[in-house]
Amino acid sequence: MPIIATLITAILTLVVALQYKEKRRVRKEAEELKRKKERREQIMKTVAGLSAVMIRANTVRTKSQLDIVKNYLDRKMNPIYAKQTIEYLKTFLYSEKISVNMLCLNANRTFKYGNRVQLLNMLMCISTCGKGICKSERELIERIMQHMKISQPDRENLWNIYRGYMVDDEENLEQSLNEKTKKAFKTMELDYNCSLKELKRQWRQLSMRYHPDKYELSDENTKKEATRKMQEIVSAYNFLLNNYFESIGI
Repeated sequence: MPIIATLITAILTLVVALQYKEKRRVRKEAEELKRKKERREQIMKTVAGLSAVMIRANTVRTKSQLDIVKNYLDRKMNPIYAKQTIEYLKTFLYSEKISVNMLCLNANRTFKYGNRVQLLNMLMCISTCGKGICKSERELIERIMQHMKISQPDRENLWNIYRGYMVDDEENLEQSLNEKTKKAFKTMELDYNCSLKELKRQWRQLSMRYHPDKYELSDENTKKEATRKMQEIVSAYNFLLNNYFESIGI
């Protein structure tokens, strides 16, 4: 009997040990999957955030900027993650709180050095859209290079690639916009690099300011001027909404 009891105890102990080992294995696999998912999420948000920062830094926004990001993602990610990254990009593009320093820190944590150089190359390619890389964009790129710990030789190599795209001032970039687009931005009292969110907010403010109902008790000339201004605002808003922001696909 003692032998049987000892044998049963040994078997039970072995079963418990195996169950515990299996639970540890399952838990370890779950934790590993969670870490991979979090890292993948961090990579997607980092690429999207830095791309949004560079697009916003450009005086003009074009569909080619988005195409550059998509081409980069097609080479680096599977279609599902690439699509999710583009969705993050659209969100970041209209977010007022984006920390370049934090995005670069995340890049340092999740990207190997060679991948950081490739990412920076893609960002510089975005900055060439329009008429070229202006001073403010060069300063932003240098800042990103510094925070992403890009070596001096690699910095020089990248700048040599894009040396021919540099321009002296912001005004050269404005030439990429046609006169109707410039006039629409002027009517809306907005900068050329405003976001869709800012356009809609400005529309609400201007429509409240010049709505004809506010001028019912005013003289005829004032009422006519307010009506004319309101018509200009409606026309400019619809033009930008349908021919500028819609055309760039963002």
